[in-house]
Amino acid sequence: MASATVVAQLVFGIPVGRLADKIGRKRIIYWLTPLWYASNLLLAFSPSPIALVLSAALLAFYSISSGATSAMTLELVPLEQQGKWGGLLGLFTGLATIPAPIIGGLIWRELGPRYVFLIPLAVDLLLRIPLLTSIPETLGKDPNSRGHD
Repeated sequence: MASATVVAQLVFGIPVGRLADKIGRKRIIYWLTPLWYASNLLLAFSPSPIALVLSAALLAFYSISSGATSAMTLELVPLEQQGKWGGLLGLFTGLATIPAPIIGGLIWRELGPRYVFLIPLAVDLLLRIPLLTSIPETLGKDPNSRGHD
């Protein structure tokens, strides 16, 4: 499974990154999100070992879309604020990692293992995707006017 993820990232990472530069980062994120959803669904309901390998290959697209998200962040946040932004992201990521294993364990025990993979999809669909619609596309934006629109 790990090999499938790495190979998919190696094969698709640069072409998808170039496509994001051509058609827009938000569009790529919207296109790749269903592949991450499919990865989690295959993992949760895998009928065979081959489906698990396919799930891992599809998981690579989550990492690839994270690259597009990071590029958007660098283009939207003013240069002089990027340190603070990175610090805030680190703080909230760190705070989330404290209860995450406990919550994951409770979900696993009380609801079942599948829900550890299904709940993040629901949260993403209900929170991140609607938030993404409110973020401006950065394609073609003047890099000298970063975050000043």
